Amino acid sequence: MSWRRALLGWAWVIALAALTAAIVAVILDDGRHGLAITWRHPWAMALAASGLLVGWVGFHLRATRAGRLGFSRAAELARHPRGWVERLVQVPTALRVVALVVLALALARPVTFRTVTRQLDSVDIMLVFDLSRSMEETDLPRDRLDAAQRVVRRFIDRRKNDRVGLVVFGQGAMLQCPLTLDMDLLDRVVADLTLGDIPGYGTAIGDGLALGVAQLRRAEARDGKKNAKIVILLSDGDSNWVTRFNPNEAAALARKEGIKVFTVLIGRDDLFLFGGGSVNPQTLRDIASTTGGRFFRAEDEAELERSFRLVREQLDKNKRIKRERKLDAELAWPLLVLACGLLALEQLMARTRFRRLT
Repeated sequence: MSWRRALLGWAWVIALAALTAAIVAVILDDGRHGLAITWRHPWAMALAASGLLVGWVGFHLRATRAGRLGFSRAAELARHPRGWVERLVQVPTALRVVALVVLALALARPVTFRTVTRQLDSVDIMLVFDLSRSMEETDLPRDRLDAAQRVVRRFIDRRKNDRVGLVVFGQGAMLQCPLTLDMDLLDRVVADLTLGDIPGYGTAIGDGLALGVAQLRRAEARDGKKNAKIVILLSDGDSNWVTRFNPNEAAALARKEGIKVFTVLIGRDDLFLFGGGSVNPQTLRDIASTTGGRFFRAEDEAELERSFRLVREQLDKNKRIKRERKLDAELAWPLLVLACGLLALEQLMARTRFRRLT
């Protein structure tokens, strides 16, 4: 029956369209790679609907204009099983319809754009690290220095767009690494820190902070960059030595330069706990309050990690983000190749056992 042949033809169109849609979805994949698709000539999408209309008309015209041949034993033919060629006889026409739809998609010129996020601001960060003998206290696993090194190394690993430097202090202060974007270099410097790097037994927090502030000021004067500037001061807060600056004088200097100081107190002050004692939170609180920074206290490595995470979030919150769309790929050519392949397959099948008389 003619309506059954037309229905079978449409079944093949739908099946091939589904297969083609899967192939097109791979070509136009924007989910796995974070891409966005834009159609340069969306009006051409109307041709896809026209292709389906042409297919519908073609199938029905074939059904109504099909040739007739008289046969006196038609009942026997009806009982004869249908072969695979007869079942696939509509495939060439279906291929042509699907090819027209894909060709229409190619004419619409789909292009993909990748969204790129770029930070407009960077931060100059000077780490001021206590290497005094009190950092040998074992109120944290192993000692305070070992815990601080692990946390600081994880912190700098996440500062890819910022310049970070390192000052260490004990009885004196010393620049270990100037501001740099080379986080691998800085990571090695932090990993190699030992308590013997600074001779003596005093803790000159003021001198260490003043040297960190001076390095930030010199970097701005040298490079001409007006980046935000902060100091992260990591210590047990037990300041008992002054060479040039006491903690209050160094904090006033930082405030004058517009530099916020985030202070992190590491260690416990429980004199009855083995390995505890020798911490002075008030010194670090005063420095943070004077400079507009923030004071954190870490009695174990988890709290130390949380302190640096909060500092990191504070820095990232104030950064301006710019998102740009960049052209990734023109997809018209792959679709055109697919359409040509479907048409070539249709022509090949039309010249084999699927040839039909019109």
